[in-house]
Amino acid sequence: MIDWKAAEAIVDKLDVDTIPACSMCLFELAWAMHKGRSGNAIASTLTTTCDWVWMEIDAEVEARLARLAMLGVPRAEEVVCDVRLNGWHSRLVRVLVSRLARRMADELDSEDPPTRPAAVLPFGA
Repeated sequence: MIDWKAAEAIVDKLDVDTIPACSMCLFELAWAMHKGRSGNAIASTLTTTCDWVWMEIDAEVEARLARLAMLGVPRAEEVVCDVRLNGWHSRLVRVLVSRLARRMADELDSEDPPTRPAAVLPFGA
Protein backbone atom coordinates (compact mmCIF):
# COMPACT_ATOMS: atom_id res chain seq x y z
CA MET A 1 0.00 0.00 0.00
CA ILE A 2 1.30 3.46 -0.87
CA ASP A 3 1.99 5.98 1.85
CA TRP A 4 -0.21 9.00 2.54
CA LYS A 5 2.38 11.46 1.24
CA ALA A 6 2.54 9.71 -2.15
CA ALA A 7 -1.26 9.61 -2.32
CA GLU A 8 -1.46 13.35 -1.63
CA ALA A 9 1.21 14.12 -4.24
CA ILE A 10 -0.53 12.11 -6.96
CA VAL A 11 -3.98 13.53 -6.16
CA ASP A 12 -2.42 16.99 -6.56
CA LYS A 13 -1.75 16.05 -10.20
CA LEU A 14 -5.20 14.62 -11.02
CA ASP A 15 -7.10 17.85 -11.78
CA VAL A 16 -9.70 17.10 -9.13
CA ASP A 17 -11.96 19.89 -10.42
CA THR A 18 -12.86 17.83 -13.48
CA ILE A 19 -13.47 14.41 -11.91
CA PRO A 20 -17.17 13.59 -12.47
CA ALA A 21 -18.28 12.55 -8.99
CA CYS A 22 -21.90 12.38 -7.83
CA SER A 23 -22.74 15.28 -5.53
CA MET A 24 -25.33 13.24 -3.63
CA CYS A 25 -22.80 10.50 -2.96
CA LEU A 26 -20.38 13.05 -1.50
CA PHE A 27 -22.96 15.04 0.44
CA GLU A 28 -23.06 12.96 3.65
CA LEU A 29 -19.30 13.24 4.06
CA ALA A 30 -19.28 16.93 3.12
CA TRP A 31 -22.05 17.59 5.64
CA ALA A 32 -20.11 15.80 8.39
CA MET A 33 -17.08 17.97 7.57
CA HIS A 34 -19.23 21.10 7.43
CA LYS A 35 -20.74 20.34 10.84
CA GLY A 36 -17.31 19.60 12.36
CA ARG A 37 -18.13 16.03 13.35
CA SER A 38 -15.53 13.95 15.20
CA GLY A 39 -12.60 12.37 13.41
CA ASN A 40 -14.04 8.89 13.98
CA ALA A 41 -17.40 9.85 12.48
CA ILE A 42 -15.71 11.41 9.47
CA ALA A 43 -13.40 8.40 8.99
CA SER A 44 -16.35 6.02 9.07
CA THR A 45 -18.35 8.15 6.63
CA LEU A 46 -15.29 8.48 4.39
CA THR A 47 -15.03 4.70 4.12
CA THR A 48 -18.66 4.39 3.04
CA THR A 49 -18.38 7.34 0.67
CA CYS A 50 -15.26 5.91 -0.98
CA ASP A 51 -17.20 2.73 -1.73
CA TRP A 52 -20.07 4.69 -3.30
CA VAL A 53 -18.00 7.20 -5.27
CA TRP A 54 -15.36 4.77 -6.53
CA MET A 55 -17.98 2.91 -8.58
CA GLU A 56 -18.55 6.14 -10.52
CA ILE A 57 -15.06 7.49 -10.92
CA ASP A 58 -12.86 4.39 -11.13
CA ALA A 59 -12.41 4.29 -14.91
CA GLU A 60 -11.71 8.03 -15.14
CA VAL A 61 -9.23 8.02 -12.26
CA GLU A 62 -7.46 4.88 -13.48
CA ALA A 63 -7.07 6.45 -16.95
CA ARG A 64 -5.61 9.61 -15.42
CA LEU A 65 -3.25 7.57 -13.26
CA ALA A 66 -2.10 5.59 -16.31
CA ARG A 67 -1.35 8.87 -18.11
CA LEU A 68 0.70 10.07 -15.16
CA ALA A 69 2.63 6.80 -15.14
CA MET A 70 3.31 7.11 -18.89
CA LEU A 71 4.58 10.65 -18.32
CA GLY A 72 7.02 9.31 -15.73
CA VAL A 73 5.53 11.09 -12.72
CA PRO A 74 7.34 9.81 -9.62
CA ARG A 75 5.49 6.99 -7.83
CA ALA A 76 2.63 7.00 -10.35
CA GLU A 77 3.30 3.40 -11.43
CA GLU A 78 3.24 2.30 -7.80
CA VAL A 79 -0.06 4.14 -7.30
CA VAL A 80 -1.56 2.48 -10.41
CA CYS A 81 -0.69 -0.95 -8.97
CA ASP A 82 -2.01 0.00 -5.54
CA VAL A 83 -5.33 1.22 -6.93
CA ARG A 84 -5.72 -1.90 -9.07
CA LEU A 85 -5.04 -4.12 -6.06
CA ASN A 86 -7.01 -2.20 -3.43
CA GLY A 87 -9.69 -0.31 -5.37
CA TRP A 88 -11.71 1.97 -3.14
CA HIS A 89 -9.67 0.83 -0.11
CA SER A 90 -6.60 2.54 -1.57
CA ARG A 91 -5.15 5.52 0.25
CA LEU A 92 -5.25 7.43 -3.03
CA VAL A 93 -9.02 6.96 -3.23
CA ARG A 94 -9.46 8.04 0.40
CA VAL A 95 -7.43 11.21 -0.23
CA LEU A 96 -9.26 11.94 -3.49
CA VAL A 97 -12.77 11.43 -2.07
CA SER A 98 -11.86 13.42 1.02
CA ARG A 99 -10.73 16.32 -1.19
CA LEU A 100 -13.89 16.21 -3.27
CA ALA A 101 -16.04 16.27 -0.14
CA ARG A 102 -13.91 18.98 1.47
CA ARG A 103 -14.50 21.23 -1.52
CA MET A 104 -18.24 20.69 -1.16
CA ALA A 105 -18.03 21.34 2.60
CA ASP A 106 -16.16 24.59 1.91
CA GLU A 107 -19.00 25.65 -0.38
CA LEU A 108 -21.48 24.84 2.41
CA ASP A 109 -19.37 26.93 4.81
CA SER A 110 -19.52 29.94 2.51
CA GLU A 111 -22.08 32.58 3.42
CA ASP A 112 -22.11 33.96 -0.11
CA PRO A 113 -24.50 32.47 -2.63
CA PRO A 114 -22.72 30.53 -5.35
CA THR A 115 -21.64 32.57 -8.35
CA ARG A 116 -20.44 29.58 -10.32
CA PRO A 117 -21.57 25.99 -10.89
CA ALA A 118 -20.99 23.48 -8.11
CA ALA A 119 -17.38 22.35 -7.72
CA VAL A 120 -18.40 18.72 -8.09
CA LEU A 121 -19.69 17.73 -11.48
CA PRO A 122 -22.80 15.55 -11.59
CA PHE A 123 -22.22 11.96 -12.60
CA GLY A 124 -22.24 11.57 -16.35
CA ALA A 125 -21.72 15.28 -17.09
